[in-house]
Amino acid sequence: MPITKSDIPNLLLPGLRTEFDLAYRKRAETGVAQQIATIVNTTIPQQKYAWLGSTPTMNEFVDERKPSGMTEYSYSIEDKTFEASIAVDRKAVEDDQYDLIRLRVRELADRVAEHQHKLCVESIANGFTEAGYDGLSLFNASHPTYPGGTYSNLANDPLDASGIAEAISKMMLVPDDRGEPLGIVPDTLLVGPKLQWSAIELIESPVVVYKGNGTDTASSTPYKNAFQGKLKLVVSPYLRGSFEDQWFLLDTSRAMRSIILQQRSDVPVEFTAMDSGGSSESAWWHDRYFYGVRGRYNVGYGLWQTAYGSTG
Repeated sequence: MPITKSDIPNLLLPGLRTEFDLAYRKRAETGVAQQIATIVNTTIPQQKYAWLGSTPTMNEFVDERKPSGMTEYSYSIEDKTFEASIAVDRKAVEDDQYDLIRLRVRELADRVAEHQHKLCVESIANGFTEAGYDGLSLFNASHPTYPGGTYSNLANDPLDASGIAEAISKMMLVPDDRGEPLGIVPDTLLVGPKLQWSAIELIESPVVVYKGNGTDTASSTPYKNAFQGKLKLVVSPYLRGSFEDQWFLLDTSRAMRSIILQQRSDVPVEFTAMDSGGSSESAWWHDRYFYGVRGRYNVGYGLWQTAYGSTG
């Protein structure tokens, strides 16, 4: 039996699904969410993170092991369902405009990865007010530490050399639940478009030029930039508006980071079509075919110790 125009949507769908999967996988592997968040795959709608907190330090093995149980913290992340859909004119399919349809499908894959990026960065930006696993805001001046002390990962400094230096030093001194240094070494600077040029000068320029001013008439002197090569720069367009002056130092080398992207491993991001063929309801009523993506995921907070935030 010869192939008719009404058969084309059925033949297109497998190829479009493969196109979507490849585009999404490529974007997800290099996206901002994967750079700054811990990815947790789960098979339940609400995941409890009772184990958040520090893992035990090494001890000399004398007589028996000294296992550390769960902490008293109880923190949960519940997944949400998200979707995005596109409409393709039936005529575009009948006229073999396959390349244009593929481009739309690729853009749909980009939207999923970009939405995860948006959720992660906006959660960090809201960390000055939203609570983490210890019941305090992610960025707080009074995080409880052992023994009976507090620690601050919060500042209101502008983005400059002294602010970054102080932040790095403070993060490296963060204690674990037993008072020992946790070994935090920040490796990423997260800023928005407004601060990106200052950030580039601060951490990527090989040379800093000291400039005299009205009270200090010393001549301009170039010297080696101590920050060069120490931090990776991530610029996010979602640090905008009231967030535009905020900047963050992150330790992304840890297994558990400050942000968790929780996604369902048993319900992966899915690309589907509303019916297919010329006799489908969408084609009959609207002369269009509908394609869409659906995913179940959400973000939450991990270890506050791996992040330092300044309101600028």
